[in-house]
Amino acid sequence: MAITQKRPIYLQLVDRIKNEVATDVLSANDQLPSVRETALQEKINPNTVAKAYKELEAQKVIRTIPGKGTFITGNTASVKNSNQNRLLADLSQVIAELIKSGVKGERIKKIVNDILGGKNAEN
Repeated sequence: MAITQKRPIYLQLVDRIKNEVATDVLSANDQLPSVRETALQEKINPNTVAKAYKELEAQKVIRTIPGKGTFITGNTASVKNSNQNRLLADLSQVIAELIKSGVKGERIKKIVNDILGGKNAEN
């Protein structure tokens, strides 16, 4: 995981796991590594991983079964929908910034249409 200074590390881990669910890297009932294993893999403090897992449990993305492990819930459709909504909000913000910076609406439409049509976007 590429750690950035802009967001707390535990939230970066939450986002990564949710993104892996949204993109089908992780599926319902997949087991996550233990807190200790994840901390070692990511080179972060186990308390940070525990905080991320706690947040994911609160969001009903994962569930922990004592003595068995931590698993992705069957709530994957909700995670995918949430991820799509976040990406659409990001896209809207980028488009608004492009318009503010003087990029014409027709150029933005052409880029979007090219992408939807499977072509490379113009630079």
